[in-house]
Amino acid sequence: MKLERKELDKLFKEKYHFFIPDYQRGYKWTRMEVLKLLNDIWEFYLNNSKDDTNFYCLQPVVVKPMEGKYYVIDGQQRLTTLLIIQQAIKDYQSKKLFPDIEPALHAKKYYSIEYETRANSDVWLKTRNNKEEMQKNSDYYHIFGAYHAALDFLKWIDSDTYNDTTDDKYTLDGLPCPKSYIKKNADTEFETCICEKCNVIWYELDTENENDHEIFDRLNTGKIPLTNAELIKAMFLQEGNYPTLSGDEKIKSEDYRTNIARQWDDIERKLQDPFFWDFIYDEKHVGMTYDTRIEYLFDLLANKEKEKSDRFYFTFDYYDSLFRSYKDKGDVIDFVNEEWKRLRSLIQTLQDWYDNKTYYHYIGYLISQGHSVNELKNIQFPTDEEGDPLPVPKKAEFVAKLVELIRRQTSKYKHADLKKSKKGLTPVLLLFNVLNVLDNSEDSDRFPFHYYKHTTWNEEHVAPATPFDPNRPDRCFQFAAQMLEYYTDISFYEKLEGLNIENNKKPKNKRKKKNALVNEAVDFVTEKYKEYIDNVTEKDDEYIKNDDNADICKELLEIFKAKGENQEELARNVFSKIVKQLGIDANTLNDDEEQRDYIWNQVLLDEGTNKSYGNAIFPYKRMRIIKNTTKGIFVPIGTYNVFVKAYSHRMTNMLEWDDKDALRYLAEIFNTLNRNGRNFLNANLMNSNEAPEFINIEELKKLTNNEQ
Repeated sequence: MKLERKELDKLFKEKYHFFIPDYQRGYKWTRMEVLKLLNDIWEFYLNNSKDDTNFYCLQPVVVKPMEGKYYVIDGQQRLTTLLIIQQAIKDYQSKKLFPDIEPALHAKKYYSIEYETRANSDVWLKTRNNKEEMQKNSDYYHIFGAYHAALDFLKWIDSDTYNDTTDDKYTLDGLPCPKSYIKKNADTEFETCICEKCNVIWYELDTENENDHEIFDRLNTGKIPLTNAELIKAMFLQEGNYPTLSGDEKIKSEDYRTNIARQWDDIERKLQDPFFWDFIYDEKHVGMTYDTRIEYLFDLLANKEKEKSDRFYFTFDYYDSLFRSYKDKGDVIDFVNEEWKRLRSLIQTLQDWYDNKTYYHYIGYLISQGHSVNELKNIQFPTDEEGDPLPVPKKAEFVAKLVELIRRQTSKYKHADLKKSKKGLTPVLLLFNVLNVLDNSEDSDRFPFHYYKHTTWNEEHVAPATPFDPNRPDRCFQFAAQMLEYYTDISFYEKLEGLNIENNKKPKNKRKKKNALVNEAVDFVTEKYKEYIDNVTEKDDEYIKNDDNADICKELLEIFKAKGENQEELARNVFSKIVKQLGIDANTLNDDEEQRDYIWNQVLLDEGTNKSYGNAIFPYKRMRIIKNTTKGIFVPIGTYNVFVKAYSHRMTNMLEWDDKDALRYLAEIFNTLNRNGRNFLNANLMNSNEAPEFINIEELKKLTNNEQ
């Protein structure tokens, strides 16, 4: 097997002869695909025309040399398109000079393509502009379309087009050409780009014992994914890297390559651990996804950043350039040794971060906030401007630098930033939860960044966002379902969720509609509610035995069965009874929107739970949070502690969240973020002139001075 980057100009000048076996499909590229390729190449050229080190890399061409030809296993669509584009360029140039003369066929100046099932390229290219031939088969139809797409694109970017007053508003499929795209002699420049700037990744197989049909099937079923990682692996392990050896020396060479392959697999297995992977990787900020996760490490080593995500083979290009420079010096084995050593050093650094509890939580938080692995690695292992290593900071110094990096972000937040939907609320709540786990004395405890990153989180009010108002049937229905679950522990929502799961397993044409599932869940739990209420004395249920509770449940069931239709008045009456019965007092948190939206009344809650209970009262929310925890659903520790009132001084009233609870929760946030000299929150937040009027600053200072 041989892997290298080849210039298209080399394929043209040396007139490569390609053979397309009969098991491959015909030419199928659409106008849109051809225009996208042309646009990508032109855009690359405009941005890199003066940079001789950059080149446009096309996707791999996988070939197998046989009988003096290259059998194309993968890449025939690209090879065919490039040949059509070259012919279109020559035709466009000829027509500009000699508009009345039919352009000549130029295919023989380039590589040729032979097909087992149809005519060779120099034959079918003659049909490129023949509408009658176009109708004869699908290949000719698509060749005709690709050829005219290329001509249209060249006209679109050519300044001569706009010198003709009849074409001064020329568009390509309705799209005007950006002024920066229009160039004088654009056709010539595009041809230069194709020849000098465009490369293909040449993947040459030498597997004599493998059937090329099997190779094709494997490529097209994704079993040989030609990702950057797989191409780099092939580059490292190709036999040509190693001198021709015999005897014991040959065995050592084979053992060395086998050892790299084994270590490669070990690293990939490590990266497939979801808890390790989601500690070091954040898709939202990295901007790239990885089927082969070791590719992320190569991206880091190649300094591929989010803004380069559109350059698919950026990282392979980086390693290929390194490979060529080593090859020119005759040091290919040194290339493999040094680059593999760099990779192993990187994975070891990441493992050290993961194993150290302090590193894990600070670095995990920073990565979740958009800081890159490379940025943090450079703090731990600094270098000078020449790239030479500087003294490595001690562990305590490294931790101090991480703390300072977090502080730069969080110390900027003002009280106005700590309100719902403002920039500081979610970062501070997340940091509060992360630090709660870090400060736990149990060394094995880790904040689960895996669960956090794979869940949609909402900033949720602890006390309801708005007072209960049964002004719509859906609100009445939701209220009845929630409070019936609170009193009876029978959940309509859990039943509906179960029905949805089973329904989604069925073929789409056999799935029930949402309303049908809701009705089925209502019918099912209604019988359960009736049975429960009718047998309260046997169950000895202290909630329901009480006559008031039994009456409330019966009225709730009436609202529930009617799904809230025409039940607004009854819902209001039942709500008043519940508030009175549970002793839920009116407090300022329920009356003042500014207080309700402030951080002392906010927690992080998964979207599924948040949507399911809507604007529920505190007792129901508390019950659901505790249920989630018992079912193994991840609930951030800070959120859980709020609903079990772990931060409150006295737990005499577990049925509401008031301003006293909120103040103690706020104090806990301040204490946690500023503990041990971290000082993540700005000291000015404790200044009475800065704080909102509803916060009792003197009391807050007392609650925080105990620790600070």
